[in-house]
This record gives sequence, structure tokens and C-alpha cells, in this order.
Amino acid sequence: MAMKLDSYLQLFFLGCFYFSWFLSSPAEAAVRKYQFDIRVKNVSRLCHAKPIVTVNGRFPGPTVYAREGDRVLVDVTNYAQYNISIHWH
Repeated sequence: MAMKLDSYLQLFFLGCFYFSWFLSSPAEAAVRKYQFDIRVKNVSRLCHAKPIVTVNGRFPGPTVYAREGDRVLVDVTNYAQYNISIHWH
């Protein structure tokens, strides 16, 4: 009976070891790549034309998706006639 109990305990601890190793292994981080083309576009609102800065032809610009640990690469091409500063939250 003692031999059977020792075998079960060894099997239990071996299972716990593999399960804890599985939980502690980190998920692979992804590389998220984006291309931003910055252009000035004339937009009419309430019969009034106004130039606005767009990203890929849209305002507001595209949503950047990433998870903690991911690497985000943003390639920005500025087609506007003046310098642009980009930030996000």
C-alpha cells in the first residue's frame, strides 16, 4: 500500500510541476506593423471648407492594436508641406 501511495504522490507532484511550467511560460510577443501616410485634405463642414491633417485619408486616424509586450513599428510618410507631430494614448 505504501508503494502505491508513493507512486501516486510522485505522479501528483510531476503533474503539478508540468502544470505550473505551462502557466508560467510567457506568451510570445507580436510585432505590429503600421504604415501611416500623412496628408492634408480639404473637408467641408457646414458650407465651410477647412484643411485638416489625415492619416491614411482618415480623421481621426486608424486604431493601433497591441498587447503588453508587443513591439509596435509605425512607418510614417509625411506628404504634408509642414512638420507633423504624432502621439497616441
